[in-house]
Amino acid sequence: MDTPAMIRKTTFVGAKSNGEIPRFFLYGDDSPAGSWFVNVEPLAKRCSESNWYIAPHSHPHFTQIVLVRSGSGVMMADGQTYEFDSPAVLIVPVHVVHGFQYAKDTDGWVLTLAETYQRTLLARVAEFELVWKNARTLSLANTPKAFHMLNEALLQLDRELDESAAGAVLAAEAYVSTVLVTLLREIGTEGDMPAPAPRGHGAIVAQFKDMIERRYREGWPLARFAEELNISQGALRTACMNITGETPVKLIHDRIIIEAKRNLIYSDMSVAQIAYWLGFDDPSYFSRFFTKQTGERPATFRQSQKYGAVV
Repeated sequence: MDTPAMIRKTTFVGAKSNGEIPRFFLYGDDSPAGSWFVNVEPLAKRCSESNWYIAPHSHPHFTQIVLVRSGSGVMMADGQTYEFDSPAVLIVPVHVVHGFQYAKDTDGWVLTLAETYQRTLLARVAEFELVWKNARTLSLANTPKAFHMLNEALLQLDRELDESAAGAVLAAEAYVSTVLVTLLREIGTEGDMPAPAPRGHGAIVAQFKDMIERRYREGWPLARFAEELNISQGALRTACMNITGETPVKLIHDRIIIEAKRNLIYSDMSVAQIAYWLGFDDPSYFSRFFTKQTGERPATFRQSQKYGAVV
């Protein structure tokens, strides 16, 4: 791939207030991302300027990994709250609506990876899907070796990006890989590790997920996705099962439900308006679809959720 502009320095400008869910490239930054693939910065850089509170928002093109070296707080992710205490790692996948309330003077690193680069990594190491599968907090209190490896890798990555010395791209990728492999192994201790997938399936699933992201509101049948990917429906199913453990249809439905829940929680649109916005011709069918997938009617789900500050 082309040599990227390695780091993008940005200025905190605060959340938008137009009634929509803010979607930032970095928190407070809605400018184009260019070709850079990684950003790392001290946690306090943005948090101290916002009184250690980051309002709910989402990133349409980035995933973030936060290493909390000292301090504590609460992470909100898609309506759920997760308390954490240092040392810990906070993982926020692409598109997840998230916010933070940090204790004053909490210290750490924030690593941001472009989704395009994330897909490249996934094609190389399919097991990385486990790292990005869900928003989560991961305590490192009982694994000081892992904490040291993560902290050192992020420190060295920060230096590489600032100095831009010869071979900086290769060095940066090595430190990013160290972070991801360390997290993969730590997460693997919480449950069964996925079996190595056949070569090429990671790339198929990455392309499929990218296509879902662009087309989930258009009501495409599975056959259309497979046709666009130039593979059979059977091959697509095999790839998705090997990488994610889910069928292609389930991945499509999950993405629709995620967006439906976000709009039910964070927007003022009616259930019917959300249905039409998601591409449904009939709001009643949308309600039945939502109920079948979640076990709750849309109105009931909305009533059970509360939008507001992370407390």
